[in-house]
Amino acid sequence: MPLHVATRADDADKHEFDVNQLIYHKGKLYSAGDDGKIKMWAPDLKFLKEVQAHPCSIFSITIDDNAIYSCSNDGTVKSWELETLGEKKVFLEDKEVEFWKVKYDKGVLYIGDDQGNVRMYKNSEKFYGSINVAIPVKDLAIKDNLMFASKDNDVIVTDLNLQGEKPQFGIKATIMGRGPLALVDNKAIFMSRDGKDIIVNQIDEQQHFREIAKVAKAHDMIINGATAVNWDGNLWLFTAGWDKVVKQWKVANDSLKADGSCNIDFIVNTMVYGDKDQIYAAGGDGHIARLDL
Repeated sequence: MPLHVATRADDADKHEFDVNQLIYHKGKLYSAGDDGKIKMWAPDLKFLKEVQAHPCSIFSITIDDNAIYSCSNDGTVKSWELETLGEKKVFLEDKEVEFWKVKYDKGVLYIGDDQGNVRMYKNSEKFYGSINVAIPVKDLAIKDNLMFASKDNDVIVTDLNLQGEKPQFGIKATIMGRGPLALVDNKAIFMSRDGKDIIVNQIDEQQHFREIAKVAKAHDMIINGATAVNWDGNLWLFTAGWDKVVKQWKVANDSLKADGSCNIDFIVNTMVYGDKDQIYAAGGDGHIARLDL
């Protein structure tokens, strides 16, 4: 069956304003938006519970096995119980900055801000150190020891060494492009500076980058959301944005080939893959939909 909308969040349960981030974790979907709320959903988008996490927009959420972390333009990063959404603590507070991105990966919590700083906490609790990537951190992705950070013009790739008492790092590459960022296997995928082309880079064994595919004008308008996944050895990319079209791409043999699309009636800000053959998209006016293949 072609890509299609299988179910959506009920209008009575959805966010009041735009959704900025989706996370899928162990059979539950978590969403965060401009209404300052985190909401929890079953895979079929049945509403489960919510919390008023911040008084204003939540820019990003991430999750480990013990907590959800949220960041906002109120200058705080907070942590929340996974099952109850009860507040654990104000994890970080700095009224001089806006925290734009939180990302958990392999025991480290990364927090990016509007001044280009990325703070790191080991085991999601102990402050380990910070680095500056010279651009505001709107999007952030991690693959092994490589950190990808982006805003509107460049993707900064940083080589991290997190084995010592303090983080050691060096800039690996600066590549023209912008988020959203998507990593799958040894592929780094991002958008062109105008936000309409999709660029695929191969990461080789020496961690060098080689552009292997580019789709010009992949969307008619700016791409806001992207997610990439390996299902049964097949690599898939899904993209969407201002044109209200979700597109499916097959990543294979140094190429990116269109493999289906689905019109949707809202601007998409964020995407995440769920269980096999299921994609979630969310964005304008709080809408969330699940698309099945």
